[in-house]
Amino acid sequence: MPLRLRSTFRPLSSGVLALFTLGLLSSCQTPSDRTNSDSPSQTQAIQQLDARLKRLEQRIDDAAPGPDRGNRVPPGPIKSITFRSGTTDDRVRIYWANGERSDLPCTLEQGTWACG
Repeated sequence: MPLRLRSTFRPLSSGVLALFTLGLLSSCQTPSDRTNSDSPSQTQAIQQLDARLKRLEQRIDDAAPGPDRGNRVPPGPIKSITFRSGTTDDRVRIYWANGERSDLPCTLEQGTWACG
């Protein structure tokens, strides 16, 4: 490089390096600094999203069914059990002593009946 070009390049590269370093240092904000620098509209938007999220969670909680007993195990003793196969609705039916009944669908898998 000719001497004249080298002397022009050195201050330019030092200036670029200084600007790059300044940029890196200014981008290192702590989370609290970033929170403080949020504009009011960003803070308001975050609060609106938070409120909407809470409303959606409440709707999900309200719509969730209670514990699923599936009418399969009422309290009390079993009166009788029947097994039905070879029809379109193979099943085990449980008759409970309290008068209720539970149907458990069954399938034949590898020579073994699976019900439930």
